Amino acid sequence: MSALPSLLLGREATTMSSDAQQLVRRALAVVALGIVAVLLTVVFSVGPYVVTGIADGSIYALAALGLVLTYKTSGIFNFAIGAQAAASAFVFYSFRVTMGLPWPVAAFCSVLLVGLGGSLLLERIAFWLTGAPAAMKVVATIGLIVLLESVLTGAYGQATIEFSAFLPAKGIHLLGVNILGSQLIAVAIAVLATIGLYLFFGRTRLGVSMQAVVDSPTLLALEATNPVVVRRYAWAIGSCFISISGIMLAPTLGIDFDIFLLVFIAAFGAAAVGAFSSLPLTFAGAIGIGITMNVLSDKMAGQTNLVLAGLYTQIPFLVLVAALLIVPRRKLITRGVGAVRKLRPAVTFSAPVVAAGAVGGVGVAIAIPFVVGAAYVNQWTTGVGFAVVFASLGLLLWTSGQISLCQMAFAAIGATTFGHAQAAGLPWLAALAVSVLVAVVAGGLAAIPSFRLSGVYLAVATFGFGLLLQNLIYPTFLMFGQTDSVTVARPQFLGINATSDRGYYFLALVIAGLCAVLIVGIRRSRLGRLLRGLSDSPTALEAHGTNTRLTRLYVFCAAAGIAAVGGVLIAGVTQSAGGTPTGPFGYFNSVVLLAVLAFCGSQPLLSPAIAAFVFEVVKVYLPTGNTWLTNYEGAFFGLAAIAVAVVPGMNLSFLGRRVQERQGRSPVTSRGQNGQLTRASVPLATQGVRS
Repeated sequence: MSALPSLLLGREATTMSSDAQQLVRRALAVVALGIVAVLLTVVFSVGPYVVTGIADGSIYALAALGLVLTYKTSGIFNFAIGAQAAASAFVFYSFRVTMGLPWPVAAFCSVLLVGLGGSLLLERIAFWLTGAPAAMKVVATIGLIVLLESVLTGAYGQATIEFSAFLPAKGIHLLGVNILGSQLIAVAIAVLATIGLYLFFGRTRLGVSMQAVVDSPTLLALEATNPVVVRRYAWAIGSCFISISGIMLAPTLGIDFDIFLLVFIAAFGAAAVGAFSSLPLTFAGAIGIGITMNVLSDKMAGQTNLVLAGLYTQIPFLVLVAALLIVPRRKLITRGVGAVRKLRPAVTFSAPVVAAGAVGGVGVAIAIPFVVGAAYVNQWTTGVGFAVVFASLGLLLWTSGQISLCQMAFAAIGATTFGHAQAAGLPWLAALAVSVLVAVVAGGLAAIPSFRLSGVYLAVATFGFGLLLQNLIYPTFLMFGQTDSVTVARPQFLGINATSDRGYYFLALVIAGLCAVLIVGIRRSRLGRLLRGLSDSPTALEAHGTNTRLTRLYVFCAAAGIAAVGGVLIAGVTQSAGGTPTGPFGYFNSVVLLAVLAFCGSQPLLSPAIAAFVFEVVKVYLPTGNTWLTNYEGAFFGLAAIAVAVVPGMNLSFLGRRVQERQGRSPVTSRGQNGQLTRASVPLATQGVRS
């Protein structure tokens, strides 16, 4: 008797007659045939969508492989892969359409300029970020996104660029499904890239070196391998993969910077499936995402519910968040944390200076509506609302060391809950209290990933949380609804008339002041001391008996509640709120907020005020007649954000590490005072290094 029936039926199967065994075999055969028939039916019914999904997933896989490769070798989670892919697509369009070059030549030039050329810059940025805190690594990649967006949209315009497919369409007909040549090429490239990288990492010296360079470049140097060369190879390969994926996806989507940013989040989900480490699992995750999105797009076609009709577009975000919550924590290895530089503490001032600064700041804030023109008062009020949101982010980042890329989602929850509460008849203060409570609950949900994640993984998880809210919850009746608009009325109570622009400004100023008092109180309380300990060493805090999960929960809830207040103030300026991605509550603003705050320092109250002025107010005072400045103003901020992140590393490298690496390439140039080469005259970190 075969082993399978015995295993299924137990010991009694051994005593069965041959007729009974024959019946069992036939029954199992019938079941197997039924399963195969069902699978074939499903495949044939959605065959074209499966084929398209595999092709799309292969393109996502290329980008995901590039993301995993650069993260494994540098510890930098490159949020800007969508921006890199868009840059490659734009350059390819210029060579292919504008200059009329054949597509192989245009693709080669694009990969050469954007892939290889860009990798040299990215490798330098990654080198300068060696040992940087996770927040600064995120800030640098965000600055790169803003820089590329400003440069590309300034040069090519905001409109989507359409152009025809360039890969051969002639393919094969298999099992009733037409498979295009372009789809075969995409799958072949992705499969070969995955297999090639897998073998490269496991069987070549350079591949093994790439896995070691992020954790111990000094030890790698002692093994006669130059860390600089290893990093450059890794970034070159990863950037070329991302560049190729952008070129291949452009004919399908058209070239649009914002669309590329969203679409390439599918690569984030695929990388999360592979725990940002496993190449085969990353490839499988990308293929799975591609197939699921295409099959669901067919099954959800005709749905009257807009959320269900667009559910297939949310698969990458769902996979991203689910993978980060399900993948075992031991597999989520944080790269490049061997010697992390601490964030510079905020400069402290004496009590008289603080008091004088507070009085002066309040005086300036009160005088603003009387000094600026009436047309600018609302802009300053919006700035006050954003200052509250920045302060909530600062409480997370500078006090507890937690990274959040979904603060504007909390602000949106506050604004929409407030509007619904007002519509239900609640007075202004009661509606504000309800909005804060709802946002606190949302903050508790967002804090769950922080129980097991930190650093860049927490940043990715909160980014996915914000995107899910934007795409799944914003359009529902719970928030902005299908009309994408919620009315927020200005108050008139207790003899205070805040319906005028000036009156509402002063109300916003008072509420912002109360939020500032709350933040100062938190920082000076026992919770504030615990949060600072959490930022410095969670392990030490746990060793002293503190429940760090509760500490993280408290700070996320507090930050979400404060951000909700800022959202209410922002919505009250226009007396309405919308959830469009390009509006004040869009997901991308949550990303940019982190970079702006990092640029403006780590003071708990002063930095948020400066950040709000830079982010929201200063734009109205820029010259409007200068088209060049209008088109490329974002590039200056992007460069500034990158500079804030990399300058500490640049100083270190210029003063010692980079010089040592260069000297290590030619030990003959490193001689002692007596002119003879000695082992002591060669820095330890570079002994044995060769190019």
